[in-house]
Amino acid sequence: MSFRVLAIAFLMCLTFMADAASLEAQLEYRTVEGVVVSGTAGDSDMFGQVVTLHRVTAAGFDDITTITDDTGAFRFENIKYDPSTRYGVSVRYQDAIYGTDLEMSTGSPPPVRLTVYEATHDDSIVSASSASLLLASAEASDRTLAALEIITLVNHSDMAYVPGTGVMELLRFGLPPEATELSLDTRLIGADFIQVDRGFALLASVPPGEHEIMFSYRFPYPGETFTLDKSYRYGAESLRILAPEEVVSISVEGLGKPERVMIGERQYRVLEAEGLSRGESLSLELDGLPTPGVTDRVGNSLSGIRFQFAAPVALGVLMVALLAYGAIWKTKGQRREAATSETYSERAVIFRMISDLTDSYESGEISDEEYRQRLMVLNARLTALGPHGQG
Repeated sequence: MSFRVLAIAFLMCLTFMADAASLEAQLEYRTVEGVVVSGTAGDSDMFGQVVTLHRVTAAGFDDITTITDDTGAFRFENIKYDPSTRYGVSVRYQDAIYGTDLEMSTGSPPPVRLTVYEATHDDSIVSASSASLLLASAEASDRTLAALEIITLVNHSDMAYVPGTGVMELLRFGLPPEATELSLDTRLIGADFIQVDRGFALLASVPPGEHEIMFSYRFPYPGETFTLDKSYRYGAESLRILAPEEVVSISVEGLGKPERVMIGERQYRVLEAEGLSRGESLSLELDGLPTPGVTDRVGNSLSGIRFQFAAPVALGVLMVALLAYGAIWKTKGQRREAATSETYSERAVIFRMISDLTDSYESGEISDEEYRQRLMVLNARLTALGPHGQG
C-alpha cells in the first residue's frame, strides 16, 4: 500500500473521529437560554433576576443559577445531558415562583420565556369559575362520610396573588366540623396547605389564568339525617353536588329536585347551581345515612369506587374527570397530614413533603416520572428560599 493511500486513510479516520466527537458533543451537551418578562401592565426592569436550572434524578437533585442581563435574558451553556434526568427552569419574583419543564432529549430546547407578574396580597383578584362536591361513601361503623372536592380558581387580572404572612392573608377553604384525613393536590407550583379553624389555608401563589385544586377528607355525621353547611369564599360560576344514590339522599332548598344520572354502573343524585356570589353559603340536607346496626348498607371506601366513562354527558367532562381522577389519586395513597399553623414554616413543610415523596417512591407507590416531576417542583421552591430563607 502506497504512502499516499495510507495518508488518505489516516485523514479520513481523523475526519470520522472529528465528526463523531462533534456528534457526541451535540448529543451530550445542551444550551438553555431564554428571557424573563413582565406580564403586568407597565415597564418592569428584569435585570438581575436569579434564574435556576434544575436537574432531578432518582438519586437526588442539583441546581445551577445565573443572573439576567439588562434585557431580562439568561443563558446556561455546556449542560451535559442525561436521559435519566428531568430538567426545568424557574425564577422567583416578588415571592412567587414561575417555571417550566424542559424537553432536552432531542437537543437544546427552544428559547424559554418566563412571564412574571407584580404581586398583591389582595385575594379579591381570585374567584372560582366552578366547584364540585362528591359525597363518595358513608361508613356506618364510625358514622363518617368521605368527600372529594374540586375547585377551579381563576385570576383574570394581570397580577399574581401572593400569600401574606398571616393566616388571614392566605387562600382559605371551609371544611365540615371535625374533618380529618385532609389531602390536597394542585398544579400550582410549590403549593402546600395548613389545616386551620373550620378549614384549611392554601400556601400558594396564584398567577393569572385558571388553576384546579382538589382535596378529599372525612367528616362525622350524627345520625340518619344531617345538615351540611358549605360556604364558598370565592363564589362559583357553576356548582355541582353529587352522591351515589345508595349512600345518601341530597337536597338544597331552592335548587329543585336532584337529577338522577348513571355513571358507569352506579346511579347518582346530582344538584347543580349557577352564579354563587362571593362568600355565599348553602345548607345541604343529607338523608338516609347508614348508622351502626344497619346491615343492608355498606360504606365503600373512596378507593374502591369504580368509575367508567359511560354516558357521562349530563355531568359534563369536568365531573367525569373529577370522579375518575379522584379514585386513582386516592388509591395511590398519596396522602399527607396537614401541618398545624403553630409549627408551620415553608422550609420545614417542603422538607417534610420531600421526605414523604421519597417514602412513596421507595415503596413503589408512585412512578419514576411522577417522583422526578414532583421533586423538581419542591426543589425549585426550596432553592428559591435561599440558604437561610424561611416561609
